[in-house]
Amino acid sequence: MSQRPQTSPKALTEVEDRFIAQWGEISALWGVNRTVGRIHALLYLSRQPLDMETITKRLQISHGNCSTSIRDLLAWNSIRRVHVPGERRVLYESEQDPWTWFHACIRERRRREVVPVVDAMHEITDHAKLSADAADAAGSPEAGDLHDAFERIARFAKFMDEFQDLIDAFLAVGAGPLGKALRTVAKFVPKAR
Repeated sequence: MSQRPQTSPKALTEVEDRFIAQWGEISALWGVNRTVGRIHALLYLSRQPLDMETITKRLQISHGNCSTSIRDLLAWNSIRRVHVPGERRVLYESEQDPWTWFHACIRERRRREVVPVVDAMHEITDHAKLSADAADAAGSPEAGDLHDAFERIARFAKFMDEFQDLIDAFLAVGAGPLGKALRTVAKFVPKAR
């Protein structure tokens, strides 16, 4: 019977540090502040809830940065406040399902990036149609070109609406069934190299 190798506290801390740094990088790639990702990773790995002072010391970040990041994580339901009897400090713990974190990142990116683009595209399309109609009514020779250009914008706006619906469906279904469906589809899609 083989024994598990002994792991020193220092070695465990190094592994945790690597995970925390990597999770911060992944978060940045997903459009989330790197510090938000690092705090989430630290709380995810922690065996007990942590207070803000412990988080700032462990990650070597400012109190203000920590406070702002914690507010974001709370708003996304990725962490929660924990009450421990006899403890006066505010403690935090992470949601333990990584899918919840991914879900929060996608939802936040949609709110910040997709929704404003869709709203702007609809506004442009509405304004463009009025401009094209006015040019057409004035007998402008460019009216046909304007109609064509704005029709392309309208199709793009429609695509963005459908894209939002797809995001909503993706988030509603979750990792299990969706993952299986995506793996099945991926078998038939040529891979870009």
